[in-house]
Amino acid sequence: MEEAPFSLLSLEEELTCSICLSPFYTPVTIPCGHNFCQDCLLATWKDSYSCPQCRTVFATKPELKKNTVLSTVVETFRSRTGDPTKEPSVAEPKEPKIRCDTCMEAEAAQTCLTCMASFCEEHLRPHRENPTFRVHQLSEPVGDLSERICPDHHKLMELFCSQHGRPICSLCLQQAHRGCSFSSPEEQRSLLEVPQPPARSCDMFVNEF
Repeated sequence: MEEAPFSLLSLEEELTCSICLSPFYTPVTIPCGHNFCQDCLLATWKDSYSCPQCRTVFATKPELKKNTVLSTVVETFRSRTGDPTKEPSVAEPKEPKIRCDTCMEAEAAQTCLTCMASFCEEHLRPHRENPTFRVHQLSEPVGDLSERICPDHHKLMELFCSQHGRPICSLCLQQAHRGCSFSSPEEQRSLLEVPQPPARSCDMFVNEF
């Protein structure tokens, strides 16, 4: 029992972000294997992308993935030390912000499902002012666009198949899901809140083109 405090101190060191020197808050892992608070790391990535700990330089911005295992360990540690709500000096909201893919800093205002990228108000201007972008499909900011890509056809899944209970792309609609009823993902999410009209037939949709 006497060794417990030392064990906790040792564990706290392992669970501490080297940037803010506080326990990890939304920890993310980068390719070199080091972990940091998401907002702490993004705050250091202004002009280049490098690891604040080992100084490894990345040619392009690494895709940040939340370290769910580490996050669980940190939350358990906080609860046992009586500090479950402690946050680092670089505070992060409870839900991570979706950032602009152009400037990497500002919060995204909308996501272009055609460009497969998110933009802040400033970098969204070409989509609003340039006629070339008028056909592009804009939506509320989407965090992980890879989740919207069809694994079979590698196209954007813009529809939701009511029969099979899964999102589908336009090629799915014309092939395996021809004849199914469908709605948009946004319509599907609102079904529990607002009564929706009967789903349209996929055959009807295909015949419109």
